[in-house]
Amino acid sequence: MDFGGAPRTIATGAVQATVRTDIAIQPGSAPVELPAEKTVQSAAAGEAVRLDIRARADEKRQEQAQHRQKQEDAVNRERSEAAYQKQERREAVDRRLVIDAKTHSIVLQKRDPDTGETVEQLPDETMLKLRALSRDLIERARETAAPSTSHVVERTA
Repeated sequence: MDFGGAPRTIATGAVQATVRTDIAIQPGSAPVELPAEKTVQSAAAGEAVRLDIRARADEKRQEQAQHRQKQEDAVNRERSEAAYQKQERREAVDRRLVIDAKTHSIVLQKRDPDTGETVEQLPDETMLKLRALSRDLIERARETAAPSTSHVVERTA
């Protein structure tokens, strides 16, 4: 720190004023002194042209992203179309309620109208066979048992 000493002067370089070549003076016009921020630049004097070297790479990335998006859209469209067709096929089945003769059970059958094949059945074949076997066993037990019971309870699975 310098206390009370002679102030040191620092030499600065002279800045040369730039001459604007884009200003065209019209004949008969009066010179006006305005601050730089209030002056209007002529159309020829604008910002320098900016060249983005990465623009092509960005465009290529955007094109690739658009291409991927189009492919994903096509795949999604195909999936939704397949799901729609599957839903239509599912709705195109004939539904029937049938009473099974062996078990006296109500059976819901869904059949394909084109082939007549049973697509889905409730209760399934295994359950119906178990019920029929159970019914046969109960009837055999009744035949061998004494007919002394007045009321009979029937069991179904």
